[in-house]
Amino acid sequence: MQITFTLNHKKVTAEIAADTVLLDLVRSLGCKSVKRGCETANCGLCTVFLDEKPVLSCSVLAARVNGCSVTTLEGLQEEAAEFGAFIADQGAEQCG
Repeated sequence: MQITFTLNHKKVTAEIAADTVLLDLVRSLGCKSVKRGCETANCGLCTVFLDEKPVLSCSVLAARVNGCSVTTLEGLQEEAAEFGAFIADQGAEQCG
């Protein structure tokens, strides 16, 4: 099955199996920030934004994102840099 969606602000077309979960799809497309944790939708390591709402990608079938927008940490690098700079400017220490 072929799907088309927006991944981190770029239009993507992918050929997937009917049982492919979103976690496996985004990792296969290079988004390594999305981690495989418990695989039971409990830990949250696999969280991505689907149409600007957080979802657990281990429990979403990839076919459901057809026509949607998916954002991972790779798509939030600018915001993360701004936030880190703000924290540093305020004199706070940033662990990790």
